[in-house]
Amino acid sequence: MTWFALLVVCLAATAVQGEVPIVTRAEWNARPPNGPMDSMETPLARAVIAHTAGGSCSDDVACSQQMRNLQNFQMSKQKFSDIGYHYLIGGNGKVYEGRSPNQKGAFAAPNNDGSLGIAFIGNFEEQAPSQEALDVAQKLLEQAVKQLQLEDNYKLLGHRQVSATRSPGEALYNLLKQWPHWSEQI
Repeated sequence: MTWFALLVVCLAATAVQGEVPIVTRAEWNARPPNGPMDSMETPLARAVIAHTAGGSCSDDVACSQQMRNLQNFQMSKQKFSDIGYHYLIGGNGKVYEGRSPNQKGAFAAPNNDGSLGIAFIGNFEEQAPSQEALDVAQKLLEQAVKQLQLEDNYKLLGHRQVSATRSPGEALYNLLKQWPHWSEQI
């Protein structure tokens, strides 16, 4: 193989990979978990989309603050061992690391087992998230399949389908119904 052919192969592999950058727990200054969490085997059969129903954010500083606020609320008031979601998406179009996909979430009891929890930061009852946030969410789902966090034929669900809640908000829920892998059934 010539050096040029090797370069083309390497560039193609990089372009195909197209990983979604994820803001790590260290980068948003997460607290450590305060208790044990049950493990799950991946790949998972479902991706469940939620919204946090609280304040939104549109820049790195505000989104990191919203992550800390949510983690503090869930650990202190809801008595979770850690933030309940696996990934969260800010209005700045960035993905924030929650708990590991190998750990059972705390967002959709009794349907946490086998579910990857992805929440949009904010309330999306009347208005949908930014296009940038929606785009990165779809890329995250594709990446989760490639990284064997989700099954190839996973089901995409809205939070309200697995819990008694209005989440992910009416505006976001209506958009999700048009996405690949959308399922009416759990």
